[in-house]
Amino acid sequence: MKLRPFELALVIVFGFLAILALGLIATYKPSNTSTGPSLGSSVEIWGTVSAAAFAVVLNPLKEERAEYAVVQYIQKDARTFDSDLLNALADGVGPDIIFMPHEQLVQYRNKLQPASETQWPIRDFKNTYIDGAEIFALRDGVYAYPVAIDPLVMYYNRDLLSTKNIINPPITWEGVVNEIVPALVERDFSRTIIRSPLAFGEYRNVQNAFPILSMLMLQAGSGFTRETDKGYQVLVNSTAAGSGQPLDNALTFYTNFASPSNPLYSWNRAQDTDRTEFLGEGLVLYFGKGSEARGLEQDNPNLNFDIAEVPQGATASIRRTYGTFYGFALLRSSNNLGGSRVVLAELGSADQSLKIATALGMAPAHRSSLNSGSSDQYGRIIYSAAKVARGWLNPKLSDTDGIFASMVEDVLANRRRPSEAAGDAGSRLSQVY
Repeated sequence: MKLRPFELALVIVFGFLAILALGLIATYKPSNTSTGPSLGSSVEIWGTVSAAAFAVVLNPLKEERAEYAVVQYIQKDARTFDSDLLNALADGVGPDIIFMPHEQLVQYRNKLQPASETQWPIRDFKNTYIDGAEIFALRDGVYAYPVAIDPLVMYYNRDLLSTKNIINPPITWEGVVNEIVPALVERDFSRTIIRSPLAFGEYRNVQNAFPILSMLMLQAGSGFTRETDKGYQVLVNSTAAGSGQPLDNALTFYTNFASPSNPLYSWNRAQDTDRTEFLGEGLVLYFGKGSEARGLEQDNPNLNFDIAEVPQGATASIRRTYGTFYGFALLRSSNNLGGSRVVLAELGSADQSLKIATALGMAPAHRSSLNSGSSDQYGRIIYSAAKVARGWLNPKLSDTDGIFASMVEDVLANRRRPSEAAGDAGSRLSQVY
């Protein structure tokens, strides 16, 4: 059948449109932005860790899932976090979630919304997270989604050790006392310290004095605190079995290194901070947090250092170090509890937690992620240390810091014997809870 020019034109046009449609269908890719249930008007998260670490997780979420556009992480100054949060809550404009270390749990407990045993069975919690993360699970529920662990580790100057023919870092405290200190301490004729093996003894110029003392107490078997029906029972100078004086023993060992009359004397208040001394090669062993590794590397690219787990007692059957456990906690005052719970579940998942922990230079709190291990040169040690890390429920870190500082200085100034100073510290802690 012969088509008229008008009909032929229509056939050509429709044929072209059909081919164009087929082409569009063949090349169409669905948008990577999916819209899930609404999270509400906003979900605000506050914390003191790097905002860049949260961007690693939040930015892709916002690109892939439109509902997460309302989620915002705000980095706060650690020095003013407490006052900022309290003022915001008083004004009714506080955040919905805080990303907090376990060291703030007692302090903020009455402002947090825990998940009950019905909502989150403790059996499921224990199966999911590493042992030390149980610090967030209290008598009336789980107070935070554990995310990351920042364990105390030992950094060592490889050049200074090898110069003294020491190939490996010490793995026991006996090795520190009998080998490292005698071989590496440098003093002049007036006993002025020129180079220190380790920065133990003082409090004000030791950046991680609280974690170090806590680590020594853990290794000595301290019971720290116990939650009871009437509040918190302070057991810092008692073991779980009720015997021994772990705080007394830890304090005695620690202060020996700053006592001029002791053979271990190798640190005093005239030194700069231990981190600064380590970066300047005036300190051989630096006890710092795992998250500090990259910062040390950046601050002195020429420093030939490495990382190891903290020493243990030669006869110790259980390894222990101190760790700071970070988690997401929901505030009772949140105006968006429903949306915040959805965000908690997402950011607290194994995959997202791993990304956050990795960006922070810490270990993940999920058992599955820890078991997968790390290929990072520092991550291997940090992961290993995280498995044996523990924390304790101190009343408020700034208060505990002050109590511990006074305790150490009382011993060094000969105002109290270690046993007396330890007893006084325990009494003062009891009053702060």
